[in-house]
Amino acid sequence: MKTVVINGSPRKGGNCETLINELIAEIDGEVSNYFLEESNINFCKACLGCQKGDCVRDDDLNKAMDELQEADLLVFATPIYYGQMTAQAKTFIDRFYQISQNSDKSLEGTKVIVIATQANPTDAFQGYVDGLSGMPFGYMGMEVIGSVVAKGTTGKGDKEDLADAIAEIKKIGENL
Repeated sequence: MKTVVINGSPRKGGNCETLINELIAEIDGEVSNYFLEESNINFCKACLGCQKGDCVRDDDLNKAMDELQEADLLVFATPIYYGQMTAQAKTFIDRFYQISQNSDKSLEGTKVIVIATQANPTDAFQGYVDGLSGMPFGYMGMEVIGSVVAKGTTGKGDKEDLADAIAEIKKIGENL
């Protein structure tokens, strides 16, 4: 199985990375792991250059999008800040434009696992995370096969604090 991991957290060694590593341990096959905070990423400029070929931006997201088109699975992880994904994660999502605008490119059939972390201990943002199944992933023909929301996680990479989410991750990983 080919897997592309997108870590939209700005924090190295944080909760997203801890959960990603737990899931990667369950995955057989090739894994490409992108930590967006340390990647060279640029915003989509809606120039429509992608309609005739590749995105005009010369950055790491072009490589990630190329790999994603060949992947079986996308692991998409982001903290929830002010009720939404991080700016880094949104920049990645906005670059789906380069695929949706080019009839030679597709993410149709790619499976997705969503990992979200939040300091809020309630289900306040569950609807937002669940909504990702429709937009952007469903819109792109992708299928969300699992999602984990680690609630009340204010520490940094604390496995004890993340125990419930780790158990959920391992269960999803066993079913891959």
